[in-house]
Amino acid sequence: MLHVFITAGHFRRCHEVGLFGVRPSSLNQLAQVRPGDRAFIYERTAATFFGPYRCRRDVRYLGPTVERPVWEWAAPGSRREKFRYVIALEPLAGFNRLPVGAVYATAHALGIGLHAADFVKRSCYTFFPADGERLAAALSRHPRQQDLPFLAGAGAADDAAWLPVDAAHLDALLAHERWDESLLEFILAREGGALAREMGARPAFNQLRIDDRGDRIDLLYAAPNHLFVIELKTGRRDAEARRDIVRYELWARAHRREVAARLGLAGDEPAVTPVLVAAGGPPRPAECRIYDWRLEPGPARLTFDRVQ
Repeated sequence: MLHVFITAGHFRRCHEVGLFGVRPSSLNQLAQVRPGDRAFIYERTAATFFGPYRCRRDVRYLGPTVERPVWEWAAPGSRREKFRYVIALEPLAGFNRLPVGAVYATAHALGIGLHAADFVKRSCYTFFPADGERLAAALSRHPRQQDLPFLAGAGAADDAAWLPVDAAHLDALLAHERWDESLLEFILAREGGALAREMGARPAFNQLRIDDRGDRIDLLYAAPNHLFVIELKTGRRDAEARRDIVRYELWARAHRREVAARLGLAGDEPAVTPVLVAAGGPPRPAECRIYDWRLEPGPARLTFDRVQ
């Protein structure tokens, strides 16, 4: 897959240590990242893309503090760094510097929907697999910009001791991390656990933008001819959650052919089922699946009960 890692002005620091990191609240944006994926870094202040990179390792956890911070402290005198979830990066052949306008123009020429909202208040944007492959190939043919001699000294940080982020390490993670929607979504988007087995589906994508305001569907699970649109809440099933899932269902029904093609589903017009996953509250009297979820202690694990 192809990812764009977004930073306001830390490109050189990211590259010098061969890493990119995000705040805990943005962890869900890294859910699609896997070793071997390609990536670019977008530096907003310079309106410039740098890359391509290869993701050398899976998403790792730095812990609440590190002996030597990768980025700046969260506040003067603080012992808690700003960025904790990291991906090791390796520059690839043909490394280039691209103005953001050239990337937009290339994407639009290929018929790939790319919008300014994709890079606003984000740490990472991931393309559908087929779109990312075509865009990466097209950008590799873009004329080379000026040489970037300062990149030659980029190091490869030793990340072997950092903790992988997955359900098997929940106890260690939760010793320092607050359990929130970002961590819950990250795990559900990557692992075919209890919820996926109950649906008879697989995690397919997350954080899918549906409009120019930047509204996104939390999760998509897919079966060969079925698409599950999932709204995820750590809190209760309130009126806002119910309104959101109805809106996402309507969008998915209108765009299911496009989504099915880009996810590589067998059927070209899959059935669409809305799903609300929340920690409690009244059932919704409509055609919607509803699951309660719980985080069970010792060892920590997720369980799900279908209530509608």
